[in-house]
Amino acid sequence: MEFLTLMIWGVEDGVPFIPEPAQPEPELVIADEETEPATPEIGEEEIKEGKEEQKPPTPAFGVPVEVKIKEEKEEEDIDEAMLDMSDKFLRITIDEPLDWTVENPFREPTPPPPPESVPLIEYLCNLKNCSLKELHVLFHNLEERREIINHLRRNVELRTCHLKPCCKNFIVRCNDLTVRSASVVHAMGGYLSITVRGYYYIKHKVKLEHPYLPCIIEFGGGRHRSYYPLEVLSVTENKMKKCH
Repeated sequence: MEFLTLMIWGVEDGVPFIPEPAQPEPELVIADEETEPATPEIGEEEIKEGKEEQKPPTPAFGVPVEVKIKEEKEEEDIDEAMLDMSDKFLRITIDEPLDWTVENPFREPTPPPPPESVPLIEYLCNLKNCSLKELHVLFHNLEERREIINHLRRNVELRTCHLKPCCKNFIVRCNDLTVRSASVVHAMGGYLSITVRGYYYIKHKVKLEHPYLPCIIEFGGGRHRSYYPLEVLSVTENKMKKCH
């Protein structure tokens, strides 16, 4: 069978033909070649340099340059003042000899040494300018006895010295003196029928060397009395006064 057609295949009559838009070709850019900046003219260079000179310097790390310069000047002034002071100290130390007895003002003052104490028997012998035997005789004289009691009560500070460690010792107030010696007077109000001499030997392991001397009496509450041999007491040095 023969087809007698004069039309072109795939194209109908009356439909306009629209050509596709041509895509622009990509430009080739050479990376190695850099464009040279345009050289400014002579007048523009002078204006630009003037603006850069007038522009304030940028602060570093948020600190204005003016403040930084001011702080540096203050530090320099302080350094100069310290140099002047060091020169003065050096001149003082050179001109004046060192006094090693003066307390260092830059250190805390050393505490005074603890007051020295003297045994009560030795103190009474020096007070009356007598020997131990003569002191024993003076205790039987009422006037001398009363004078010693008043002096110990008003002018000195008595403290025990037989307890170990020393921090356990305490202050004793002299209210009276016993008529009899420590080897006869009963301790604890006679409750245990033991003498003051025996009590100190059993309780404190102290063997009295002068048990024939009287004891100091300290009154407590009610009828309570405490007896202290003279040799277990001491007198503080800063409390010593002469008996008038």
